[in-house]
Amino acid sequence: MNALAALVLAAAPCVVDVEWRDQGDVALVAECPPAYFATREAVKTAIRQAGKREDLRIRFGRVASHPWLSSLLARQASSSRYWPEARDAPEGYVTRALLGMPEFTALFDPQWRVASLVVQDVRVKAAAELDLPRGHPLPPRSLLPYDADLIVTLIR
Repeated sequence: MNALAALVLAAAPCVVDVEWRDQGDVALVAECPPAYFATREAVKTAIRQAGKREDLRIRFGRVASHPWLSSLLARQASSSRYWPEARDAPEGYVTRALLGMPEFTALFDPQWRVASLVVQDVRVKAAAELDLPRGHPLPPRSLLPYDADLIVTLIR
């Protein structure tokens, strides 16, 4: 592949596909790590395709496959006074953190509300291995959540 073709492919935006699994159950699928706007467009597409349904389950898959969301989660935990105590029950912490993130809740149409989040298999990494701003307040070995399996249920 020549350098120009490689540059064009690298600059191509990542598209998130919407795959219907069952009535009211949709998965967000991307071949590459999507940006926030690609994730938002996929959620809008799923909501539009839901038609007159009263509920919709959106399977995000792994949070780490959405780097913008993984980074926000780790940054939230790095400055949270609740995370250190929540390490024994990380699913609850991640659920509360996501529901408190305007960037996350803004993904969903105002006519829909988040009825529930299913957060499973939370993974942690050392702060030194994560994309955190310089000067973050934690020692490099501090473990922070950056990934989990995520399913969101919306209702009208």
